[in-house]
Amino acid sequence: MNAAQPIADMHRWPLSAAAGETRLLREVDHVLRRFGQLSTETLAAGGATPYTLRAEADRVVFALDGRCQLRLLDLRPQSPSHAVFAQLALDAATPEGVLVPFGVACSLAASDAARVLWLSTHSAAHAGDRQASPAELAAHVPAGQR
Repeated sequence: MNAAQPIADMHRWPLSAAAGETRLLREVDHVLRRFGQLSTETLAAGGATPYTLRAEADRVVFALDGRCQLRLLDLRPQSPSHAVFAQLALDAATPEGVLVPFGVACSLAASDAARVLWLSTHSAAHAGDRQASPAELAAHVPAGQR
């Protein structure tokens, strides 16, 4: 496991802004093998999303406005970080991207309003896409983070 990242195969990188433009991702960054879908998600103050897992789609997330917590739970049985829970701050004031590998459940939580951009390698749902079960969350996620 990469000691710098709590979840195996995840990647976190800073973004740079110049002349009013922030480049989020370039083909030379080699983060995704393919493109599937691009979408935004808005979280109300105090809002949280369920822990969703994509079976075959890697996802990249960027904070566009505000600040939120990205909560990750590695549910890949063969992963060196299997069952590891991690929480990262996403803040539009400090732009960065985070790669969420397929098989890792993730949730967003915002104390104030926030907006994020999601980029996924697949747009179609796959048979293994799901929400983390209550038992998985109870076993690996601190009570206040479920």
